[in-house]
Formats: sequence, C-alpha cells, structure tokens
Amino acid sequence: MSDFPILAASAAVPLISAVTGIILRRNPPSRNAFFGFRTKLSMSSDVLWHTAQRLCGRLLTAVCAPLTVAATAVSAVLLKNGLDSNGKFILMCVSVGVEI
Repeated sequence: MSDFPILAASAAVPLISAVTGIILRRNPPSRNAFFGFRTKLSMSSDVLWHTAQRLCGRLLTAVCAPLTVAATAVSAVLLKNGLDSNGKFILMCVSVGVEI
C-alpha cells in the first residue's frame, strides 16, 4: 500500500473544514434553512446571520489549518518509521476518526 492515500486521508477532513471556513468568512451564504452556522440567534436577523457566518469561518480556519499540518506531519513520521499494511490501515482509520 502506498503512503499517499494515508497522508491524503489524514489531511482531507481538516483541509475540507479549513476551506469551508474560508468560504464562510469571505462569502457568507444568505440566510437559509439548510447551510451555515445556524442558531436561533443567528437566524433572527440578516446582520447577526452574516456576523455569525464570518465568525464561524474564522474559527474553522484557525482550528483546522493547523490541524491539517499536524495530522499530516504525525502520519508522515509514523509512516517513515515503517508500518506494515495493517498498521497503515489502522493509522488511516484512527486519523480520520479523530479528525471527524
């Protein structure tokens, strides 16, 4: 088994979350019933809705960008030390599970 799928899996979840944070911060969606940081307070007015989306975007980016780097670095170090295919599979499952 190649090491690339394991590194990609360990970085995928926080990377997607960080990209979502950037999108929310730069281009918050209009108030809707399906997508966004939805609370009773944020849904009460358009001003609060946009403020909540930008704040949520900042928090997602601030938390998930470093998590992407850390998860990839830890996986790379463990892979460099040599794991068999079962160990690689377990590493990938644990990494994705922790990030979710």
